Amino acid sequence: MTRRIMFLLIVFLCFSPVFAAQSAQLTFDTYHRPEDVNSILRSWNSKYPKLTSLIPIGKSVEETDLLALRIAADTNESPEPDSRPAVFVTANLEGFHLVGTEAALLLAEKLLTKYGSDENITQLLSDNTVYIAPLLNPDTTQEYFARIRYQRTRNSVAVDEDMDNRTDEDGFDDLNRDGMITKMRVKDPEGKWIPDPAEPRLMRLADPKKGESGIYKMYSEGLDNDEDGLYNEDPPGGIELNRNFPHDFEYYIKTAGLWPVSAPEVIALFDFLSAHPNICMVLNFSTENTFLNLQQTGQAQAAADRFKVPEPYVTFLGLDPDKEYGMQELIDILKGMNIGGGIEINESLVAMLLGLGPAMSIDRQDMPIIQAVQKEYKDALKEAQLEHLEKRAKGVSKGSFAAYCYYQLGVPVFSAHLWTIPEPKKESDKDTLTVDKLRSMSSEDFLALGEEKIAAFLKDQGAPPNVNASMLIGMVESGQVTLERMAEMMEQMPQDTAAQGDDHPDSYILDWSDSFLMGNGFVDWTPYPHPTLGDVDIGGFIPYLKIIPPAADIKETIDFHSNYYIQLMGKLPRLEIKDTQVKALDEDIFQVTIYFSNSGWFPTSTAQGRRAQAAWPIRVELKTGENQNVFSGQTIVNIPFIGGSGETQKVEWTIQGKKGSKVTVTAKSPRLNPVQTTVVLQ
Repeated sequence: MTRRIMFLLIVFLCFSPVFAAQSAQLTFDTYHRPEDVNSILRSWNSKYPKLTSLIPIGKSVEETDLLALRIAADTNESPEPDSRPAVFVTANLEGFHLVGTEAALLLAEKLLTKYGSDENITQLLSDNTVYIAPLLNPDTTQEYFARIRYQRTRNSVAVDEDMDNRTDEDGFDDLNRDGMITKMRVKDPEGKWIPDPAEPRLMRLADPKKGESGIYKMYSEGLDNDEDGLYNEDPPGGIELNRNFPHDFEYYIKTAGLWPVSAPEVIALFDFLSAHPNICMVLNFSTENTFLNLQQTGQAQAAADRFKVPEPYVTFLGLDPDKEYGMQELIDILKGMNIGGGIEINESLVAMLLGLGPAMSIDRQDMPIIQAVQKEYKDALKEAQLEHLEKRAKGVSKGSFAAYCYYQLGVPVFSAHLWTIPEPKKESDKDTLTVDKLRSMSSEDFLALGEEKIAAFLKDQGAPPNVNASMLIGMVESGQVTLERMAEMMEQMPQDTAAQGDDHPDSYILDWSDSFLMGNGFVDWTPYPHPTLGDVDIGGFIPYLKIIPPAADIKETIDFHSNYYIQLMGKLPRLEIKDTQVKALDEDIFQVTIYFSNSGWFPTSTAQGRRAQAAWPIRVELKTGENQNVFSGQTIVNIPFIGGSGETQKVEWTIQGKKGSKVTVTAKSPRLNPVQTTVVLQ
């Protein structure tokens, strides 16, 4: 068998655009085309009519249906499905995150097939609703199954990227006719690229500090179709959907769109979210991983711990211009000055008055909850032996769906990237410091390591330059930080593995291609007579190699993550009436006390949701009968929120009424289950 035939066979088996078999039991060993995904959803809707409803979200640019499957048990005890607290499971906004689509399909299948036999799933679907949209960018996904494959990241909106009053006129060309778009390199005196000395198949920028001079210019494979001297600068496709959301939107970045929410698919998604205010959590399958990387979209502003107050407010408020103030400190100062005019003085008002801008980091009150989930997820990864996912996990991007859901929609959102090319584990001797060892050490043992070993540990962890060994030693010596807290900080730190050692950042990918794909994830550089560039070499990594796993390699990760997401759904807030007390104060005068509790793990709303005024309070309403009067307390009371794990808050009234008469108390919120009780005055 020739190397060429073997290459095509490997690509077909591992990455091929296979047709999905339509069966009652999905095998999840192939990737499904957009039309197959929609066909599967429709078949489930037909097979489980009492559990499902098919919701059309909208259409893509190329008129492919964007569908969500609503899954909820049809019970007489629960409100109708669109009024119950709901989880929205989304996948593949990027269009090339095909593994996310498969994970969402598997999650849906588990909910459908295990309802009635699995107690937790049965209870979940009886009390809540789950909306699952497994493919939100079908046009971009469709390109993965094209005859000539290139790594497309944008939807089908036509954009004039080179400002020549034409759109999509200079795309890629498969010059060597191997069915894939790779790279071209051409020798040029102005070139900045060289073959990596340790691995000549890989190209890297020359480093003048090392005395290196560039040899090659690099291009994507193709021609100058519009004869403007540029190559492939205006290919098909326009907007990256996961950059088209309003929070921290990148204006003047063409692939983000002309303005926020300008892509038809994103508009449709906004309409869906607006029509479903019962969504209280978003679980996302995406290239972003909020479990492993808490990096946010920008510098913290209103959510920062401390900041200087800008002019002219310093003079007006009589504050120190050089001092940094905490948010609560400023709130207390303003309240003490009695300048609110009856308006509630809170973080949102202070941020607006002082021009601090939108929050760019997780709210401090939400952080312990996020960190607890993060730890639980990491522990579960280790138990499932999927620890390689912790490498190169990407944080929340500017203008992304996850950023919008947390910062502006105000709901908890969790996103997992599911797969990354596994890196070989480095052999470490028993004296090498690790995060796990750090937890079990005493301060004396840590300090005894010395600056050199601690510096090596920081380098191995990918610590930023401003975090150095001498700083940590000083913090431990002064008692500013415990080793347990230091270990937590190291775990939350994004892994900058590319900066470790002198290896090319893609060397591990090439090693994986050589070992797992028998070298066929990389096209060897081959000469080609280019009509305008002259002699070039064509080669490089095959499209999608770094981001789409072989279909046969996804079962373990999508099984783990679908189970974990179901487990997270079981932690939704749940409003309950914990206790009711009636006390006779005088003849026909009664004190009524209702204790409301949240038996779920998550709080009833996020602190960021309250700050952004996107969270609903719990509306408690007292209904009295004839000849009853309320002496104290309001007939409608708003409870801002109730923390999780059984936190309780009470509401009291003093009511005049005949002994034995009744009042009704109802509590509800769009993202919570309603509760009601009838109280007898006695």
